[in-house]
Amino acid sequence: MSYLLDTNICSAHIRRPSGLMHRFVQYSGRLFVPTVVLAELYVWAYLRPDPHEFLQAIATFLAYDVDILEFDRASAEEFGRRKVQLTGPASLSARSIS
Repeated sequence: MSYLLDTNICSAHIRRPSGLMHRFVQYSGRLFVPTVVLAELYVWAYLRPDPHEFLQAIATFLAYDVDILEFDRASAEEFGRRKVQLTGPASLSARSIS
């Protein structure tokens, strides 16, 4: 089984690596981060007055045998389809994004 990491998990690990390190070692080679999450981590770093420390932390995080998943048009369409399947159309409104 593979694991897709979200922004919250990644930022928690970067802020306190010892808290999740055993899981990263346990699932090494089966961890994936979408480019959208990686972009959010870079925003988080560049919002700092001195981003160097956090940029280094991101680089260290990516060295844990974490694979980057490119998020392309087909992925975006699949996301939309799955979101409706998981949450149901009644909970989503077309007006909520317009």
